[in-house]
Amino acid sequence: MNMPWNPSSDPRAVTVSDMVLSDGAGGKISLVCRHPATGPVKGVVVFCHGLGSSGKAYGSMTDTWAAAGYLVIHPTFADSIFAVARAKPELGLDPDDPELVLWARKLPAVRPTMFQILHDPAYWLDRIRIVRRIMDEMPSILAAMGATETQLPVAIAGHSFGAYTAQLFAGAVIDLPDGPQSFRDERFRAAMVLSGQGRNQQGLREGSWDGMTGPVLTVTGKEDGGAKGQDWHWKCEPYDLAPPGGKYLAVLDDANHYLGGMTPEGHTVPYQLEALALVTTAFLDAHVTDLTDARDWLDRIDDRVADCPVIFRHK
Repeated sequence: MNMPWNPSSDPRAVTVSDMVLSDGAGGKISLVCRHPATGPVKGVVVFCHGLGSSGKAYGSMTDTWAAAGYLVIHPTFADSIFAVARAKPELGLDPDDPELVLWARKLPAVRPTMFQILHDPAYWLDRIRIVRRIMDEMPSILAAMGATETQLPVAIAGHSFGAYTAQLFAGAVIDLPDGPQSFRDERFRAAMVLSGQGRNQQGLREGSWDGMTGPVLTVTGKEDGGAKGQDWHWKCEPYDLAPPGGKYLAVLDDANHYLGGMTPEGHTVPYQLEALALVTTAFLDAHVTDLTDARDWLDRIDDRVADCPVIFRHK
């Protein structure tokens, strides 16, 4: 495809800054912020990591968004393996060991604890609390990052467990022990669900996506799967079961859970990672900053993005 939108037409150098935010209750929230080193910031992405990961990960993906002009805010949640190692010394893990990030591959004895965390509503709600705090403190974060604007359009995005968090803020309703609940936050203009969840897990069920009316990009791969053994078709349900209007689905050919290698846990597959970068940046430009050329680019995708075969749908 030869189209006018091109995310690499004027890429900028990227700066990575650490920031500590008060959680309003005596605690601290660690943030890693990736942003353009020079020039204005055109939008913000709050990116939520997957189970066991941290705010220090995903730079191979989110640097692309920062180079395109976005401030990407990476919080670290309580389910990070490093936080779990500190909170649960009985596991015998060194919280300062950088290799812990490979727990899913190298530490099978830890998996039952981590999957218990994945299905514990307390951890779901703690993520909601942290993201809400980030949104409440957005003006101070923008000022700390050197942005001249006090308000910018914001997207919520995430991978795996982080994609679950993104879905909730986009309007997906879940069943909690005290009944159904929505966490939709109108401060988010759009959402990106990267290897997300479908029905019958973590409170999601038929009808959960009825209220997810805003723009949402769902991405999975044909080798992707769920925590309970579901295949990639299940990963498409946030698109399939949501109402029309700004909805996009990209299924990357042969991509696994890490969609080309977004994090150290996955092996890098350059053509898949390039396709992911193109689709996600185009979506941000189309639905966060309202760039018509980017929206046209998305609408014209057929069965390939760069060198990656894809199944692509929009409604």
